[in-house]
Amino acid sequence: HGEDGKGSIELGAPDLTDGFWIYGSDRQSVYASVFGGRQGHMPQWDDRLTPLDLKILALYVLDLGPAQK
Repeated sequence: HGEDGKGSIELGAPDLTDGFWIYGSDRQSVYASVFGGRQGHMPQWDDRLTPLDLKILALYVLDLGPAQK
């Protein structure tokens, strides 16, 4: 998704800073995407990162998105 989280169409990495998140932008949905991946396009990170690192990464991704009301 790049340093700025804007994504790359060429790589199939969506923009994480807009309001259009296919699998949801709530905390649980983002954690599920980071932990388990998404249909072979988004890699799963559960066997690459510690549980704490997964939570930190999910919170970082949430922070990239639009402000939650």
